[in-house]
Amino acid sequence: MQTSTYEVLEKIGKLRRTKEKVDALRANDSYVIRVILQGVFDESVKWLLPEGDPPYTPNELVDQEGILINEARKILYFVEGFHDLPTAKREQMFIELLEQVDPKDATLLCAVKEKKLPFKGITIQHVKEAFPGMIQNG
Repeated sequence: MQTSTYEVLEKIGKLRRTKEKVDALRANDSYVIRVILQGVFDESVKWLLPEGDPPYTPNELVDQEGILINEARKILYFVEGFHDLPTAKREQMFIELLEQVDPKDATLLCAVKEKKLPFKGITIQHVKEAFPGMIQNG
């Protein structure tokens, strides 16, 4: 069984030392991890979705932990500067994505668009040290 992106980041956040967190971020480096962390910490990333959680039905199927990894490229549809879509279409696509992924990953996506992580322990300093040059601000 695969681990959800939420669970990977949550485990990293629970590590005690900065070096452990940085090493764990590097060991789990992937497109989806980078997109999530940029979405939270990079001020140049502007979300084109309304604030708050949209009305969606969490996925009740088992073994959906890998879906976000496979669908991570869709995240660019929700960020300024990548795809010019009508607002209603963009919001519907986001709801569809939330309903496809593991419920914890849906919670993660909703928090990320608010520029937060749904758990503590990972800071911009950890991300900058793990992935130099990825975050453009600060």
